[in-house]
Amino acid sequence: MLLTSCKKEGCTNPVADNYDAEAKTSDLSCVYTVDAVFWFKESVSIALQAAEINKLTYLLNGEPFGTSKTDVFWEEAPECGSAGSIKFSTELKESNSEPFYYSVTDEEGLELWREIITLDTDSCRVILLE
Repeated sequence: MLLTSCKKEGCTNPVADNYDAEAKTSDLSCVYTVDAVFWFKESVSIALQAAEINKLTYLLNGEPFGTSKTDVFWEEAPECGSAGSIKFSTELKESNSEPFYYSVTDEEGLELWREIITLDTDSCRVILLE
């Protein structure tokens, strides 16, 4: 007599991008998308321009994902995806919350900001550069 299992493997987490409602057991294949937006206030903009820094480069885990001019600033946190905001989206492979590090450099590659952050799938992460 031959017995087979009808337990379908797949992503069993309903918040994952590739959730499979028919999967009965997890095969650790879940993928999650997270968003974050960077911003700074006018005082930072003025200080950067006074230091003759006109452009910033943004990196996530050492990989560049965007640039901005230092004369673009906000007095309140922008929404994810606002015009002129620096936003990234990345996929999490291990869980729906993972640590990353970001850095922001000037035109010469000098690192101005660096931090380890935890990104999760339930909201857009808004990061104020001070």
